[in-house]
Amino acid sequence: MISFPDTIISYKHKSFQQHLQIERFYFKTYQHIDYAIYKQARIQHLKNINENHLLNPLIDYLTIYQPKIAVFPGSFNPFHKGHYNILQKAERIFDKVIIAFGENPDKNPRTFPIPYTIQNRQIEHYTTLLTDFIARLPYDVTVIRGLRNSTDFHYEQNQYRYMQELYPKIKIINIFCDKMYEHISSSGIRTLQKYNQHHTYLLD
Repeated sequence: MISFPDTIISYKHKSFQQHLQIERFYFKTYQHIDYAIYKQARIQHLKNINENHLLNPLIDYLTIYQPKIAVFPGSFNPFHKGHYNILQKAERIFDKVIIAFGENPDKNPRTFPIPYTIQNRQIEHYTTLLTDFIARLPYDVTVIRGLRNSTDFHYEQNQYRYMQELYPKIKIINIFCDKMYEHISSSGIRTLQKYNQHHTYLLD
C-alpha cells in the first residue's frame, strides 16, 4: 500500500498549476512503483482528502493523463556507467523510464548486483521475449536501445525487424551514448573483473 503524506491543506489557496507541481513531485518521488499501481493509489488518496470537491479538477486530470513512459531493456551484467549515460538521456525525453533486466539464454546469468544509484527507478525482470514483456504492460511505452557505434546500430536495426514482426505496435528509440562511454561493454567489464581492474566502469 502506498502512503501519501499530503492533506487537503496542501492544496488550499493554490492554483491548478500549483496542484500539478505537487503531483509532479509525488510522481517523481514514487518512480520505483509501477505507474498503473501508483495512479490508482494516488487518485484514491485524492478522493479521500477531497474536501468540498476542491480536488475534482485535479482528479479528472489525473484520470485521463498518460505520462510518456519508456522501457530500457537489457541483460545489464553489469549495469555500468555507459548504460547510466543512456538512462539519463532517456529521462530527459520521457517522464518515466522503466529499467527491465532480461534473462538472455545465450548469455551468462547475471552475476553483478543492481547498483544503488538506479534503485529509485522502477526495475523489472523478465524471462520472455521483450515483445511479450512489452505487450503485457497496461500502458503504452517506447523501448529505449542504447548505441555505442555503427556496429551496435546495424545489430539493433536487425533486431528491430524481428520485434516489429512479433509486435507491430512496438515503438523504439535509439540513443547514442557519449563518446567517453562508447568503448564500455558488459563483456569487457567481466573480462577486466578477472584482473580486478573493472571498478572504474561500475556504478555505485
